[in-house]
Amino acid sequence: MLLLNDVPTLVLNLFEPIFNKKSNGVSIILFLCWLVILGAIIWFIWRFYQNKSHDTDISLSKKDIWRAFKIFLIGRVIVFIGTGLMQLIYGDAQSANDDAIAQLFGPNQTIYYVLIMTIIVAVKAPILEELIFRGLPTTLLFKNMPYWVPMILTSLAFSAVHLSSNIISFAMYAALGALMYWAYCSRGRIVDSMMVHFFNNILGAIMLLLSYLFGLPLS
Repeated sequence: MLLLNDVPTLVLNLFEPIFNKKSNGVSIILFLCWLVILGAIIWFIWRFYQNKSHDTDISLSKKDIWRAFKIFLIGRVIVFIGTGLMQLIYGDAQSANDDAIAQLFGPNQTIYYVLIMTIIVAVKAPILEELIFRGLPTTLLFKNMPYWVPMILTSLAFSAVHLSSNIISFAMYAALGALMYWAYCSRGRIVDSMMVHFFNNILGAIMLLLSYLFGLPLS
């Protein structure tokens, strides 16, 4: 499943040289092909998860969305504390993961590449990362274990893939992972943690897109 999660990014890297040739017609076709590939991967992994877990409730009421938003706000407190400590100790408030993502929205990139990166951050990551780091491990590996076992292990794995450059950054991502795991396991609905993850990513994705479109500074 981790390999499938990487397929959209690998395909994007294959398409990037063609995007750079400024051929709008071909670029639009490739952009649409990429969307189809992403949709197929999401559908396959989600269906696999649903068949194994029987977590098929994907409805979201206003109450569900508000609950997810409140959990997201707790996550913002975690990020505020983490970035403050990184600024105090290391002189840099931004994590290596955020730095790497910001570089992908640079002015030399094409609009198609940037649109795909926006979708990766705002849509792909909340859906696939929740399935791969929360839903599937709990269902396939930790079904009969106390909730804190998969919470700790999946949160450490989640942090490990987010390019932490120091212990504070690692702890911050692990804490966010634990918070999203709680959002999931407290009601057994993966869409709950997906919604929290979406709130966590969407503002940054919009800011990066606007910075690209209008040449706005990121700091």
